[in-house]
Amino acid sequence: MKKRLLFTLSAFILLLTINSIPVLAFEPAIKTIYFDEVYSFSEGMSKVVKNGKYGFMDQTGNIVIDMQYDFARAFSEEFAAVSTGGFRDIDKDYVDGKWGFIDRSGKVVVPIIYDKVCNFSEGLAAVVENGKLGFVDITGKVVIPPTYNYGMYEEYYFCNDLAVVSTGGFDSPGFSVIDRTGNPAFDFKYDYGRLTGYSEGMLAVGVGGDWGFGGSYYLARSYNGGKYGFIDTDGNEIIAPIYDYVDDFHEGIAVVCKDGKLGAIDKEGNVVVPIIYANVSHSSEGLLCVCNDDGKWGYVDHTGKVVIDFKFDLCNNFQEGYVTNSINGKWGAIDTEGKTIIPFKYYNLWDFSEGLVKFKAVEGGKWGYMDTFGNIVIDPVYQASSDFLDGIAIVKKDDKFGIISKTSIPYTATSTASTVLVNGSFVAFDAYSINGSNYIKLRDLAYILNGTEKQFEVTWDNDIKAINLISGKSYTASGGEMIIGNKGSATAYISNATVFINGVRVDLTAYTINGNNYFKLRDLGKAFDFGVIWDGTANTIRIETSSNYTE
Repeated sequence: MKKRLLFTLSAFILLLTINSIPVLAFEPAIKTIYFDEVYSFSEGMSKVVKNGKYGFMDQTGNIVIDMQYDFARAFSEEFAAVSTGGFRDIDKDYVDGKWGFIDRSGKVVVPIIYDKVCNFSEGLAAVVENGKLGFVDITGKVVIPPTYNYGMYEEYYFCNDLAVVSTGGFDSPGFSVIDRTGNPAFDFKYDYGRLTGYSEGMLAVGVGGDWGFGGSYYLARSYNGGKYGFIDTDGNEIIAPIYDYVDDFHEGIAVVCKDGKLGAIDKEGNVVVPIIYANVSHSSEGLLCVCNDDGKWGYVDHTGKVVIDFKFDLCNNFQEGYVTNSINGKWGAIDTEGKTIIPFKYYNLWDFSEGLVKFKAVEGGKWGYMDTFGNIVIDPVYQASSDFLDGIAIVKKDDKFGIISKTSIPYTATSTASTVLVNGSFVAFDAYSINGSNYIKLRDLAYILNGTEKQFEVTWDNDIKAINLISGKSYTASGGEMIIGNKGSATAYISNATVFINGVRVDLTAYTINGNNYFKLRDLGKAFDFGVIWDGTANTIRIETSSNYTE
């Protein structure tokens, strides 16, 4: 798998506006700051380093937590682990510091006194003090005293209100599954339990293996050999330990190994992907990445059916319905049906993020961005670039860093030429087509569907600056519905509108055109479960409220 890009530069790094790219107008930086290193955003915060000290920058480029720590991890569950007193060797490993946690304001919420910490999970974080492991809450209170054995490279997490801990000595650990009070949840009878804990309510356990030891700075232990299976949250053995190795469950499927071959099982232990492959890896979107004996990768569904043939050089995961991969060293992208959406001719592609994928055209070239149709929306002019997250990305050009926004990328929108029928009646929508999909205003659609079984209300929450949509509720007209704008072409920009449907935040594709937000019709059809049918012969879009949405 490809690794997430870390931005580093031995000289000073300047955060600034870059104004010379023809495709897009960049947003100005809030202030100018010099860094030695910049990391990708996590939960709206980016680690930055100057003169060996770590701090955090927000998405506007402001330093919100001063550079005062000797090391730091990315924010996770609203907190970041920070350390002081340690050092980084020439291989960039950080050792011997004391650890604690800060919140998003920079306040120390867990004292920086621990030899090791693991990120928060379900409101608790594992900490090590005086050679023993326990757990603290988000206020820093010790809720499970440090009495457990640990290995320095091991990670410990709560999941399903349970955590796996080591109760024996270093070379003969012994294991227990504890609840949030630190009490054993049940009698654990296995030699090994995966310390990262439960996944989808299932815990990998092992018997009959041996412990090995190693590590460059800290002595680490590993469980080798043995047989593996799964137990549930009550300690019941669901899948007997018969496999040479098991991965965690994802999407109801776990990769397993037996006699040197890999496949996958479901939560009842049924083999759903035959154990015949040289390698298997979890992907997403209901697919697994599998490798045949010739070293080529393809994709199978959760029944084992090959849906995308074995032709890829490596395994990569689907993101947002697409996957980037390489064929004979050339990169491109496909959808979940195997259809090529980006030709296999590029030197490198990253993963899709928020509808965009960064690409490099040639070896030694620069990075740019494409959309899901393979259109180049930002020219390849950057030495380095991050994925888009919350609508922004970090880029490096001319040895200087800047922040760019999706909302500044121009797209061409053309007035929809198709006829629109709603329950058989003609309706003149103010609609646009962008990259082959139709976009309309929320209030126009709500106005037309009012009184039908798929009606919905549109409101605005000024406190959180979000659009609220309420299904089944009659629509309250504002007076500006169904006004037809200028026909022809217009410039569209990706909208940053926040939308909730029945109190749940949703991701809907939307563009801003002439100051108005236009939403993808098919996204709305899926969200409110009404039919959207395209009749190519008649050049007609049919909206049917009496039918359900289908892809």
